[in-house]
Amino acid sequence: MIMKRIAFVHNNFPAGGAERITIDIARYLKDVGGYRVYVYTSRVSHSLMNDEVMDLVCIRTIPSHAIPFRRSAAVEKFVVQDSIDVLVQVGKSLSGIESIKSRTGCKVVMACHGEPFWQRHAITHRRQKGFLKKLMWVMFNRRRFADGTLAMKKAIERTRGDYQTSDAYTVLCEPYKYQVAEALGIDAAASHIHTIENSDLPVKEVCWKKENIIMFCGRFENWSKRIDRLLRIWSMVQDRLPDWRLVLVGNGPDAPMLKALSQKLKLQRVSFEGMQKDVGRYYDKASIVAMTSQTEGWGLALSEAQARGCIGVAFGCTAGITEILEPGGECGFIVTPFDEHEYAETLVRIATMSEEDKLRVRRNSVEKRLRYSPDVIAEKWRKLFDNIT
Repeated sequence: MIMKRIAFVHNNFPAGGAERITIDIARYLKDVGGYRVYVYTSRVSHSLMNDEVMDLVCIRTIPSHAIPFRRSAAVEKFVVQDSIDVLVQVGKSLSGIESIKSRTGCKVVMACHGEPFWQRHAITHRRQKGFLKKLMWVMFNRRRFADGTLAMKKAIERTRGDYQTSDAYTVLCEPYKYQVAEALGIDAAASHIHTIENSDLPVKEVCWKKENIIMFCGRFENWSKRIDRLLRIWSMVQDRLPDWRLVLVGNGPDAPMLKALSQKLKLQRVSFEGMQKDVGRYYDKASIVAMTSQTEGWGLALSEAQARGCIGVAFGCTAGITEILEPGGECGFIVTPFDEHEYAETLVRIATMSEEDKLRVRRNSVEKRLRYSPDVIAEKWRKLFDNIT
């Protein structure tokens, strides 16, 4: 049997949802046989590594995306050295990827792990990051980018470049496929855009007995996750829910700012738990998992929470959120973007539901997540790899 070699490019590994999906794929491909999986990454999170991950993937260290030419050169070197058949760019494309393809002969997959054109949010954010950039933004760019049109135009052009230089372009749900095709002016049915959802690990023993906890889990990066909204929402409901707590799990560059905001708002019964290796024990206790993101491709924290019997609530900012929670309140609750007062009322409504109604939503959520088991999703990846090679 000829061994097929697949390489995934990540910034930090293992870290969050996208990296967990790579591990799920690697686990499945190992069980199927005939594949070897590599991860090319700038940073290795040794505290999150374990023996299984080290057995599933071969890790190569590459320069940061902050130095794109050195990063691309390192990837090309490893593609040749490891005889890579398929190179999967996760989230962001490499500088000079077309040249890497032509010189090495490998196939390239662009895996969009966010909503289509998520770059429009990042473009605006980067122009305000740091004192000098923020000053330039106020003086020259605020009006140009005010209505979002220019940022969206730039995001579409980046997506067009990613699509044109890839042999396959993956999105997280079917509506995204048609959004990308329409923006690029191509026929969705004839395109090489593929829908591959994120997988969810089945939970053998779901904890149905929950505590009065509203939980957030994710990276403390406020431009996308907008945890400040959740803190303001909690300030509206904390007196109405005296028996409830807000627990935030994760870390990131905006953690100090968010902790300061919590103190400024004089929040009660709030705990910042930091990055946790075992997030499952938090999901087991949490009754509600809340997400207040500005942009969210799939919302792995929501789907992971559903798999563990939590009730999810989020702003309906993307089709990915709608796919996970579904309208109607039977698998979770969707709030009008970005109405913080409606969100607060929704939290109170969920918290004061009867235990019977809460259990119904939890059971529906667990059942839905079984459709996205790692075997089902990784098999889609295997077929894609086989088709393009």
